[in-house]
Amino acid sequence: MLSDHQINLLFEVYEITQRDNTVIVGGEGTSRLQPDLFNSNIPVKQALLNSVAAINESASQIERVGVILEEFECLSLDPSDINKDGYELRPKKNLAAIRARLYPYTGILFINNGSSRIPLG
Repeated sequence: MLSDHQINLLFEVYEITQRDNTVIVGGEGTSRLQPDLFNSNIPVKQALLNSVAAINESASQIERVGVILEEFECLSLDPSDINKDGYELRPKKNLAAIRARLYPYTGILFINNGSSRIPLG
């Protein structure tokens, strides 16, 4: 089974809360309705909890998700861009790669490209 620590990391990766309510401070305060192309009417929190239950049914998935979450935990310690000796660490790009690697196990497609378009292929 995924540990509580690993489940907490999944919530961090997808930037969702385990609380019942979210308080939004600042911003425009507007929202846009999106067509329900991918059964998106399921709340992300519920989708993640469903994913955890499915992952826990497979030892190999538990192991792989654990490895991916270890990478996230190392990355999350220093979110700044680092450029030393020709090596560049770009946390936002790496976080996108972590989310992409988790997609087969969670079924959560995280799109944060600043537009409201959904890529279809």
